[in-house]
Amino acid sequence: MYDALAAYYDRFMSDVDYDAWINYLKDILGERVRGRDVGCGTGRFTIALKEAGYDVAGSDSSPEMLSVAAENARKKGVPVTFLLQSAEELSDFAPLDFVIAQCDVVNYLKKPEIFFRKAYSSLKDSGILMFDISSEYKLTEILSNNVFTETRDDVTYIWENEYVKKARRVDMRLTFFRKNENNYYSKSVETQSQYVHSSSDIVKSLYDVGFRTVKTRGFLKKSPPSEKEQRIHFIAYKQE
Repeated sequence: MYDALAAYYDRFMSDVDYDAWINYLKDILGERVRGRDVGCGTGRFTIALKEAGYDVAGSDSSPEMLSVAAENARKKGVPVTFLLQSAEELSDFAPLDFVIAQCDVVNYLKKPEIFFRKAYSSLKDSGILMFDISSEYKLTEILSNNVFTETRDDVTYIWENEYVKKARRVDMRLTFFRKNENNYYSKSVETQSQYVHSSSDIVKSLYDVGFRTVKTRGFLKKSPPSEKEQRIHFIAYKQE
């Protein structure tokens, strides 16, 4: 997973308002300083938080994504530690103030409670776990069985989705065509799956592993998510 996408990820995510998203995270983190960005991808959140003074490391299960993240940090002159580690394997040598997992990390987990348990164990008593998911509405009503395509500069992608209802899973096939110098196109294909998790199931799992308070919010909002919210934030407090 991400073998092909890593090279193009930032290009096709260029319309995301990362500044607003990062400010949103910082507002919630408050005085919590030491943390981990799980599923850090190309390192956009990790690098920005490090620049803002947070003692944060990034981890991901994709060597390709981590390679891009390390190069992004090098270009910005920001010293960041990146670790090859899946969400389910999360561990740290000292307790953390926060764990974040942005941009659908939890949707890629069939059993997110494994990650929640690891995060809970890694946090200080005052620590928080913060993540987002693509909502059940988005995956089943918008992405489900649809095809999307986009061209950015010399790269075109075709994104095909199939909703497997019984498994509550969306299987994704991404095909990239990149124009070469000789005007020929190189083709690469990648498959991924995202799991549909209801908000209620997520909240229950967080309480089950020991979190004392769990809050849900709409995307970059301080209010609860709407019925047709496409992205939902979760903030789980170990103690409050």
